[in-house]
Amino acid sequence: MDYDVIIVGASIAGCTAATAYGRAGLRVALVERHRSPQAHKTLCGHFVLGGTHDVLQRLDLWQPMLARGAAVTHGLGVWIGSGMGTGIRTGTTPWAGTRTATRAGTGTGTGTGTGTGWIVPRPDSRIPPAISLRRRKLDPLLREIAGSTPGVDLKPGHRVVGLVEEAGGAVAGVVTTDLGTGRTTTLRARLVVGADGHRSTVAGLAGVAEDHAPNERFLFWTYYEGAATNGPGDGQVWRLGQDVAVCIPVDDGLTQVGVFPAKDRLSEFTADRTAAFERFAARLPDGPSLAGARRVSNLIGTTDYPCVRRDPTPRPGLALIGDAATTSDPVPAVGCGWAFRSAAWLADATAETLARGGDLRPALRSYRRAHRFIDKYDDLGRREALATPPDRLQRAVYAAAVTDPDIARRLAMFAMRAAGPSVLLNPKVMARAFVGARVRGRRRDGSRVPSPSTAHRAPVP
Repeated sequence: MDYDVIIVGASIAGCTAATAYGRAGLRVALVERHRSPQAHKTLCGHFVLGGTHDVLQRLDLWQPMLARGAAVTHGLGVWIGSGMGTGIRTGTTPWAGTRTATRAGTGTGTGTGTGTGWIVPRPDSRIPPAISLRRRKLDPLLREIAGSTPGVDLKPGHRVVGLVEEAGGAVAGVVTTDLGTGRTTTLRARLVVGADGHRSTVAGLAGVAEDHAPNERFLFWTYYEGAATNGPGDGQVWRLGQDVAVCIPVDDGLTQVGVFPAKDRLSEFTADRTAAFERFAARLPDGPSLAGARRVSNLIGTTDYPCVRRDPTPRPGLALIGDAATTSDPVPAVGCGWAFRSAAWLADATAETLARGGDLRPALRSYRRAHRFIDKYDDLGRREALATPPDRLQRAVYAAAVTDPDIARRLAMFAMRAAGPSVLLNPKVMARAFVGARVRGRRRDGSRVPSPSTAHRAPVP
């Protein structure tokens, strides 16, 4: 049977692409190795950054997610600890005495002049909202939407075992095995899409080169019922030197608490992971109150999560989306957003060409250009995944964002992947941050502080 598009993998990226192609009037085969419609990914933080909000709205996915109970986060508070290279290492409490946090734009603060405190963008900052729905609900929902879209032929319980290749290396289809009957079927299409995760079978069969980078953090999280949050915003992130922690609302009124320590702390978690996790969470400044809360899941996580990147358009007739193209450091919570967005970008670039039978090569080049947005952030994420102490530039930006509303807004847009990296990483913003650092330094040593008219003279784009 012939299709316009064959998509391998019916999770976030695959279902999103199938839905978009089906709505464009194309014939789509959506191949999924799991037979159960309730199959879902377990090792996923499922926090979809605000930069994906427009895509979810455009594809009519936002409201169905809300109907399944998804929690929306309108503003994250980000704690920046003093002694940035130390974090919450055993025997140290670098934030001692600074629990009265500075909130950007509010006019309150610690008075320490160190930049330690909460970064909270003002309500009028226009930061797009994030959304969180556990994968046990999200994956079946997206599969249901895709499977009910006219033109989409959902094929559960089918494993891809080969590719159909033409002269010149073009990919023209897949060979599947029905896991129930053992029957082998050849499916042909003008475009094959690998949406089958970081261990992509499609990419492996196509011989796509992989670029691996290390991740020097490990991660664990769990869910609580009845947890009370104490930090600002409707979710919190703690940046504590090399270590990171999060507290995020999720569906069903639950709270997700996650820790991302550097690997030199792994020995603390070896003997008793739960005890180490609880100690870590208990020491977070303005951290969640868990004493009266009920933990409703086991610890979920891994001690190694490498970064993997592949060319998203490696061969004629073949495209990769989601984790099959880019498996990024999970700390910035980009994975689900990249899956939604890369799927939408691929459909935007190729659907019309497929419908009219045009040349796919320019269309795939257009998708490749769009994917550079992810590549730029992934370059930064790979450096972040090394878990090195923040450098002078990072310290200056974080410290400035504590008291400077514009830099706080830019940092939030950057963190939500709602604009390109240059929204924060540009010379004018850096100059403004360093001016602020000099001002804070003069306050500490008692020197004369520049007047407000000169302290932030550096223009902001």
